[in-house]
Amino acid sequence: MAPVLSRVKQEQLRKRRNNLLKRHNDFWRLYSIKSWLVMEMPNGRIYTYQSNPGVQMPSEEDINSRSQSAVHRTPADYEPTTPRKLTVPTPPVFDMT
Repeated sequence: MAPVLSRVKQEQLRKRRNNLLKRHNDFWRLYSIKSWLVMEMPNGRIYTYQSNPGVQMPSEEDINSRSQSAVHRTPADYEPTTPRKLTVPTPPVFDMT
């Protein structure tokens, strides 16, 4: 069962989803980059986007047979590699005498 999202979270998710779909459309419109996107929402609803509805998504075999190697990404590729240590410098001492 999907977790119940607060109204604020639902609105954030709606805006991010629409922004992602718009960006995929921009890639096609501005750069002629074909894209296919499938999203399953927490409530189970599926959203799909195809830049060219007449062109099917390439199969795994099609992807592997191309002359250019495919680039695969997972959420782990976007995790920070090392945590940043923030050091706060000591403030200067002013002699007010």
